[in-house]
Amino acid sequence: SSGINAEWPLRPGISKSSSSLQFSRQIPSFSKMKYFIVLSVVVALSAALNLREAERPEALQGYFDTLMEIYYKLKELSHDTVCGQTTTELIELLGLPDFLDGIVGIARSWICDSILS
Repeated sequence: SSGINAEWPLRPGISKSSSSLQFSRQIPSFSKMKYFIVLSVVVALSAALNLREAERPEALQGYFDTLMEIYYKLKELSHDTVCGQTTTELIELLGLPDFLDGIVGIARSWICDSILS
């Protein structure tokens, strides 16, 4: 016996099995870490995309220009024509793509509610 305890890393009175149990409780499980990493990546990407959009005010200006162009096209039609049709019917009448339904709806409401008139 050289005076070195075979269970040196353990505190006195603690067996190897209870020590490994305590150690496993201190280290997060792999699945928890995996979810944490995925969540961190999602948050980082969301923040990066928001910053990129904030640096591009021309994207918002493009939306506003399209809205005003559609508004003026609808304004050329009679009030009864614009307000008597659905947004889908107005899209077909103007020959616009379906994805502009939100903008056409806003422009239609401006005319029918006399917001900009």
